[in-house]
Amino acid sequence: MIVKNEEIQQQQRAPLYSVSADLLEKNKKKEFFQSFLKIVYHRLHEHSGIWYTVVANFIFSCCTFSLKLIPADMFDIMIARFIIQSIVFGIYAAFYKHYSVFHTNGQPLACMLNIFMSSGTNLSYLAALYFIPLSDINTIKYTYIVWAAVLSVIFLKDRFKFINGISLCLTLIGLILATRPHFFLETLTHIFDWTSSSSVVSMNTTAATIISTIINVPTVTSSTYYYLGVGLASISALTKAIQMIARKQLIKTKQPHSVMNFQFTFSALFVSLIYSIIRRFWQPEPYPWKWMSTVGVFIGCCQLLTNVFVAKALKRESVQLMSIIGSLDIVYAVLLQFIFFHQTKSLIFYIGASLIVLSAIILSIDRHMAIRSERKNEKINDKEAEIDPNL
Repeated sequence: MIVKNEEIQQQQRAPLYSVSADLLEKNKKKEFFQSFLKIVYHRLHEHSGIWYTVVANFIFSCCTFSLKLIPADMFDIMIARFIIQSIVFGIYAAFYKHYSVFHTNGQPLACMLNIFMSSGTNLSYLAALYFIPLSDINTIKYTYIVWAAVLSVIFLKDRFKFINGISLCLTLIGLILATRPHFFLETLTHIFDWTSSSSVVSMNTTAATIISTIINVPTVTSSTYYYLGVGLASISALTKAIQMIARKQLIKTKQPHSVMNFQFTFSALFVSLIYSIIRRFWQPEPYPWKWMSTVGVFIGCCQLLTNVFVAKALKRESVQLMSIIGSLDIVYAVLLQFIFFHQTKSLIFYIGASLIVLSAIILSIDRHMAIRSERKNEKINDKEAEIDPNL
């Protein structure tokens, strides 16, 4: 007992400088940890637009892929989704913002193009999902950036630059490799058959084996349904490009995004209803109310969340950067297909997809640099105007 008391007294008599040193060391560690967290938070907040875009793309890919897992027609599910979106966008635009939801802002042609092309993009995208995997659709659809640049030269009188030509070539090569058309494979086979001779048979056989391993073409690739899906996905990409040009014109006239979204969802709802009614003439079946009221509503709410994230991202990051991040849709689709269906893609698909993404990145960076140059010129002109008001 006496020994314990002596130990306690010795601990209490510990020098003050040793206690203060321990406290200082703990405080330093705490301050360092807090400063580290502040730096991380600041970095994340500074580039929050990127994270909003990444999450929005992931939600969209998951919602689209989930249609493959539901034992119901996807257009029936889309009816519930478009009803939810139309109601929310309509209430927000008409009652909260007091916009005229059917006003064209003096651009009736651009407004009609935006409505029809938005609906065409979404519905052809979904129709393609009947025939080809989501990764193939996203790869083909991502070419819309290049097609938009080409159409801008035709309709908006933009200057066709050398870099546009490079991007277009990369996109075409990427499409050929990613979709693996049958005529392309036959051409390769004929080339190796034509070049085969007695002296180089083994070398050509080895090369042909390597190419067949790289391509790894499934049976469905050469089917009519596959090419139908490729055609629908290509239509989706082209309509998306036209929609971008129409939206560009509408944004110049200060057309609100909520009004454009309402017009798109309302028209898409109308088209989906017409399709579902016509389809039941030759394939009579009841509406899947259970799936529509659960999954359809859930997808509609998720799509609204996606719209919110995209709107927030647009306020924080450039459209060009968001377009580049959009290529993650291909990655998400490949991962989801592997997780749920154990589907793997061939090496030639990844090469083709990479070329398409590269072409989009080149165009996006070029556009970003052009915008920066325009802004610098505007600032220089403003400064010169301040110095000499007579300019």
